[in-house]
Amino acid sequence: MAKILKMPLRQLADRAAATTAPQDVLAEDAATFDVLRRMREDILCCVLKPDQRLRFGELRQRYDTSVGTLREALSHLVSEGLARTEAGRGFTVAPISLADFLDLSELRVYLETRTLADAIRHGTDAWEAEIVSSYFLLNKLGPPRQDDPVGVKREWGKRHKRFHDSLVATCTSPWSLHFRSELFDQARRYHWLTMIHARSRRRNEHLDLRDAVLARDVDLACGLIEKHIRTTVEQAASEVPGLTMDTARIAKRRKA
Repeated sequence: MAKILKMPLRQLADRAAATTAPQDVLAEDAATFDVLRRMREDILCCVLKPDQRLRFGELRQRYDTSVGTLREALSHLVSEGLARTEAGRGFTVAPISLADFLDLSELRVYLETRTLADAIRHGTDAWEAEIVSSYFLLNKLGPPRQDDPVGVKREWGKRHKRFHDSLVATCTSPWSLHFRSELFDQARRYHWLTMIHARSRRRNEHLDLRDAVLARDVDLACGLIEKHIRTTVEQAASEVPGLTMDTARIAKRRKA
């Protein structure tokens, strides 16, 4: 021990570096990121359901990983608001509520309309091409059903997000785009539940949005995206078990 303490600082640093394998650190980070990505997607697609207990034994089998990696990934999910933890009770998927969905949706209306208006004003030919392409790919897949394979649900979710992202891609505010994307992801669980439990059919609102944006009609496009968001809230409130609320209360909250 005394011999080690007498070593020059440079030699101590070299010795410490020799005992640390950077490739192992990178591999561990990559493993955590991969598990986090998969768990996050499973929560957003409601494969892992709201309020579901996240037991380490089951998660280790599902994601084929270690407890340490799971714990780190779960900590990230807690910071994102997608999971909860309580002393002595472990981890659970974050609950859902209509109040939460209303709050998310009001913020989404604010950011979606502003980013969309700015994107239309700064739109390019490449931006238009991506909107057309992403809409085509989304329209090739019908809205997912409850008994569809998980892979089909994930693919629809990926194409749905790509289409909505394409609409605002030329917005000049990076911060607005960042927070808009965060809110969009947080709302995805509610989108899934609404589609799964939907009893009423809606017109092709994505087509209307595409055409209004390509026509560079800012007022029409912003009105359509706002209606798109609010209609989903109203449908969820009337058709999703556990989220039901008198639509008159929703209208009252909207005016407030």
